[in-house]
Amino acid sequence: MENKKTFGAYILQRRRELGMTQKELAEKLYVTESAVSKWERGLSYPDITILQNLCAILQVTEHELLTGSEDTSRRVSEKLAQKYRKLTRNYRIIQYVIYGMILLGCGIGNLASSHTLDWFFIAAAGVLMAASLTLVPALAALDPRFDNYKLPLAMANRKTSVYLLTVTGLPILLLLASCLSAGETWFPVAAVSVIFGLSLFIMPVLLYQLPLSQWMGERKISMYLLIETGLLLFLLLVCDLNDQGSWFFTAALGVLLGLGLVFLPVILRQTLRDLPLYRHKSLLYLSAETVFLLLLLFVAALQEGNPRSFWTLSLPNALLFLALPWGVMGALRYLPVNRWLRASAAFAWMGLWIWLAPAGFDQIMIPVYGQPDKPYSLIIPFDFTKWELPYNAWNVIMIILLMLGAAAVFCGYMGLRSERKRRKQ
Repeated sequence: MENKKTFGAYILQRRRELGMTQKELAEKLYVTESAVSKWERGLSYPDITILQNLCAILQVTEHELLTGSEDTSRRVSEKLAQKYRKLTRNYRIIQYVIYGMILLGCGIGNLASSHTLDWFFIAAAGVLMAASLTLVPALAALDPRFDNYKLPLAMANRKTSVYLLTVTGLPILLLLASCLSAGETWFPVAAVSVIFGLSLFIMPVLLYQLPLSQWMGERKISMYLLIETGLLLFLLLVCDLNDQGSWFFTAALGVLLGLGLVFLPVILRQTLRDLPLYRHKSLLYLSAETVFLLLLLFVAALQEGNPRSFWTLSLPNALLFLALPWGVMGALRYLPVNRWLRASAAFAWMGLWIWLAPAGFDQIMIPVYGQPDKPYSLIIPFDFTKWELPYNAWNVIMIILLMLGAAAVFCGYMGLRSERKRRKQ
């Protein structure tokens, strides 16, 4: 009964504060005046279906109505929120006025000095770029109305991405105004350079906030690396076209070769996950790098106007030096023996290559440059008692061969031992 009295007393208090009679309240709720009287005297509760309308008429929340008291903390929060919205609105208005006065001053000054708007657009783009650092966050992050906007790329409520894209676009606008004012043609190079540089920092945020599929979401690092590589290649293409040169393909293949050495393992590891080719990612990595290297050498020979040098020098030397990583990869990944014997074969191959490769190099170079004064001999003239030229180089090579041979013998012994234990079991 005490709860009913508290509930009724609160309804009576709110009705009187609003200057409303029992009859008026009853008419708005479509109930009888006696029903309202019973509520206020604590004799009964209103029907649950009219609670929402009752709260709206009395201008209270459901929590306040059911507890029979004002929710002071909520009202304080609402007042603070209202003050905050008013503060942010004033902040934006002040910025509108400041930036507007700056633009107006620039326009008047330009017309007064030269009677044309020759440098005004450069100043306007600069003002807009400065405004993007202070005004765009106020619009995108502080104004709740932005939550309802349909942003590009399904980026609703992704205010950080909107801000970053705006900050990227306005410097490009400034560059365009400067280029047009100066009558130059460097804008494409400058614009793509800005996009590439800023994307190094902005792209991770965009990829994090974009609504990607599960497959793409698990491969964001690969997407980032591929996008940045594409932008770098596009920058090289724009620079080449601006210079009216012919070096793009050489530079592009060099970039693909260099970046692939570092980033291709990451891309293959992520993109081939859960696919049958995943176990052959080392083979695919080495194949891609081999193709990039051979294409780079071929294009470089064509650019020099001497394609014959590719077949007589570049290709044989490339194949000679590629034999080392291909042999090591084949031994470690595809020999049908245990890991110790694979390591033994890899060390043995490295030692054999270091020993024979100089002789192969001589045979490739002799038809082009003639017989050398001191041809390479398969018998290494080392002498550990002498370390002056030329013995120091041969001594170092011999030490490397001995270390590789010892490693090959040790790994072979451990491999045979492991194989014997496996057969006994």
